Parts: sequence; structure tokens; C-alpha cells
Amino acid sequence: MKKPAALLAAVCMASAADAGPVVPEAGDFRVQAIRKVQGEDNWPFLAEEGFLMCAPSLGQKLVYFVPKGADGENEYPVALDSNLMSMAVVNIGRGNAFRPYANFEDLTNRLSPYITMGKRLCDQPAGTVIPESSL
Repeated sequence: MKKPAALLAAVCMASAADAGPVVPEAGDFRVQAIRKVQGEDNWPFLAEEGFLMCAPSLGQKLVYFVPKGADGENEYPVALDSNLMSMAVVNIGRGNAFRPYANFEDLTNRLSPYITMGKRLCDQPAGTVIPESSL
């Protein structure tokens, strides 16, 4: 019979293996192009278009927005999370990715649909690229 410490270690290792990698690799991401619709008031990003991305990590669905710059190049990804404190820490120095907002509730309301869509994107097979407006 295994000692309790060995059993606990085995369970933790099995759980971590099922939960996905700690640091997702390029092939772990699921991608969908998104863009601001003409007249859309709640678009949260400064960039008019970009990519919504998701990858699992340790049982969590990590959602990102990758803005497309004016020159057509992809800019640095911005982590999206309903926990604004967590999002602020991960995005230190990237506050300029969002349109101005009145308060944190306003920002949360603007981001919520994209966080939800990103998490649904994570339910697709790794490496999936979904056409615009499919989710």
C-alpha cells in the first residue's frame, strides 16, 4: 500500500496532467478573428480588429485579444479576465489597449461578451481557427 504522501503526490500529478500545460504552446491556442461592427458602442478595444484567442492552462481557460495595428501587424496580446485585479497584473503597461471607460463596471460590461466568447472558443480542438462571427 502506498504511503499517504506518495498517494497525494500521484493524485496531484494526475490532476495537473489532465488540466493542460502550465505554459500553453502555439499549437494549444484556438483563434477567431473579430472586428468592431460599424456603430458598435460597446467595443472595448482601441484597435478596430484583431484576434480572440484561448488556451487551457492548469484547468483555466486563458483568453487573450491580439490587436491588429494600423500597419496590419499583430500587436502584443492582452489577457482578458473577469477578475480585473488579475487582468491588471498580467497586463501591466498595456492599459492603452482599451477604449476609455467611465469606471471598472463599464469596462467589465464591455469585456464580458468577449471573455465568454473566448471561453467557448477554448472548447474547440487545439489549433482551431474559426471564421469571424462563428461563436
